[in-house]
Amino acid sequence: MRAIIAGGGTGGHLFPAVALAEELRRRCTDLPLLFVGVEGGVEASLLSRRGWDFEEIRASGLQGKRLMSQIRSLTLIPSGLNRSLAILRRFRPDVVVGFGGYASAAMVLSGVLTRIPTVIHEQNAFPGLANRWLGKIVDRVAVAFEGASDFFPEGKVCVTGNPIRAELFGVSKAEAVARLGLDQNRLSILIFGGSQGAHRLNQAVMQALPMLTDERERIQFIHATGPRDLSTVRQGYHAAGYQAAVEPFFQTMAVTYAAADLCFCRSGAGTVAELCALGKPSVLIPFPFAANDHQRYNAEALVASGGARMVLDRELSGTTVAEIIRTFLRDGKGLAVMASMAKALAKLDAAACLADLVTLTASRVPRDGFQVLSPDLRSGARNCGHV
Repeated sequence: MRAIIAGGGTGGHLFPAVALAEELRRRCTDLPLLFVGVEGGVEASLLSRRGWDFEEIRASGLQGKRLMSQIRSLTLIPSGLNRSLAILRRFRPDVVVGFGGYASAAMVLSGVLTRIPTVIHEQNAFPGLANRWLGKIVDRVAVAFEGASDFFPEGKVCVTGNPIRAELFGVSKAEAVARLGLDQNRLSILIFGGSQGAHRLNQAVMQALPMLTDERERIQFIHATGPRDLSTVRQGYHAAGYQAAVEPFFQTMAVTYAAADLCFCRSGAGTVAELCALGKPSVLIPFPFAANDHQRYNAEALVASGGARMVLDRELSGTTVAEIIRTFLRDGKGLAVMASMAKALAKLDAAACLADLVTLTASRVPRDGFQVLSPDLRSGARNCGHV
C-alpha cells in the first residue's frame, strides 16, 4: 500500500495525522507514505524533524475570512488542484487521507477526481465546511465524536476517535516534575492555548495571581504563553513570588502533561482527545472565533461526561481562575473524579481503528464490510498489503 496523508495548518489537524502515520509505519516499516500540507504552515518544520517525506501546496481557507482574503483564497484553488494532481501522478498512492486544513481539500478532491480511494477524518464535534462537503463524495468518513456522524451520509461513516501521538505516553509525574524543576508536593496547573498561546487566558492567569497569595506555597504553574506574552508572563510570576515553568511553547508535551494536575486550555479537538487519553482534569475555554464555534461543541462533549469544566471566553477573568483553583485545592477528590470521567471518554485505539479503515479503503473493501470492523477484517487490514 502507498498512502498520501493531507492536512495541517494547525497542530489540531497535523498531530492526528502523525499518529495515523506512526501506526501505519508500525505495521509496515517500509510503507511508502507522503505528507502533503500547506505552504508556509507548521507542518514543514515539524515533519522534517520527524523524518517524514513532505510536499507543499499553496492554499488558503475561505470560511470566516474577509472578502479580499476570500478572493485571494479562490484564486489559489486552480494552482492547488494542479499541484495536487501532479503529486498524485508522481507518487501514485493507493489511498488519500485528508485531515482538514487548507491543503487537505485540494488533495482529497484530486483523489476523488482521479478515482483513487479517499478517506477524510473529522476531528471536531461540529465538522468544518470543507469536510461536510467532501463527505458527500469521498469513499469513507472517520469521525472523532459520535455526534459528528449526523453530518455525513450514514453508509460511509465510522466513529474511530481522534488518534493520539504515542510520544505523549510513558512519562511519570515524578520524572516530569523533576525535569521542569518543580515541587512534586504542590498542585501543578498547566496553562496553554496552542502553539501561539492564548492572550486572554494569559491575562486572566496573571490577574488571578494576587488573589491567590495565601495559597502561593501550595500551587505552581506550567505555562505555555506563546511568543508574544512570554516576557510579561515570566515577569508576572517572578514579581508575585510563584514557582513556575514558563516557555513560549513546550516541545515535549508528554512532560508537561505528566506533571499537570489541572489544565486550563482551549478546546481544540486534538487537545480534548489528549486530555481524555491521559486522564487530565481540565477547565476548557473555547476559542470564540473558531469556525462554527466548534471548540464550544468539543468542550461540551467533555463537560457532559463530567471530565471538564467550561468557561466561555467572555466570562474569563482573574476572579474566575482564582475561584476555580481554590475550589480544587479544597476538593482533591473532585480532581480525581474528573480525571476518571475524562479517561472514560478516551478511545485509545483510535489510531489503530483509523489505520484499519484506511487500509480497507485502499483495498477497495465494499462499504458494508467496514461498518462493524469484524475481527477477520481488522486482522486482514493490519497486513502491509491489500486484504
